[in-house]
Amino acid sequence: MQEELEKIEKKIEEILAPLLEERRMVLVDLELKGAGRRYVLRIFVDKEGGISVNDCADLSEELSYILDVEDPVPGPYILEVSSPGLDRVLKKERELKWARGKKVRILTESGEEKGRLEDVQEETLTLDKDGKEVKVNRKDIKKIQLDEI
Repeated sequence: MQEELEKIEKKIEEILAPLLEERRMVLVDLELKGAGRRYVLRIFVDKEGGISVNDCADLSEELSYILDVEDPVPGPYILEVSSPGLDRVLKKERELKWARGKKVRILTESGEEKGRLEDVQEETLTLDKDGKEVKVNRKDIKKIQLDEI
């Protein structure tokens, strides 16, 4: 089941890519979850200067039309398009790469680190903490979230 959902998500990403490029938006996350006999497709997007409600509504309308034609989701679904939020928990590699340059809060086994996310490597994340470079080992991380509030 999970493999099938991943294939559908990949197809949706392919459909979505030219729409986002045209609008100078980036895909922060995409998730397709089953809820009873209906799916929920959540798409989180961002752009330079931030996303407005109108941006989300316009993208949702056009994407909905294209998804109806392409029909990658088997059965009924609810489409939700929104901004990632100012305190979003970052889980996927794509989200971490998108968050470069943004303020984050990292909870580790030994405490908490806050700073601007400067680099994302396989084994470490690098923060700029008041001009000082701080490396956090990824295996010690419990949770990462935006700290833009």
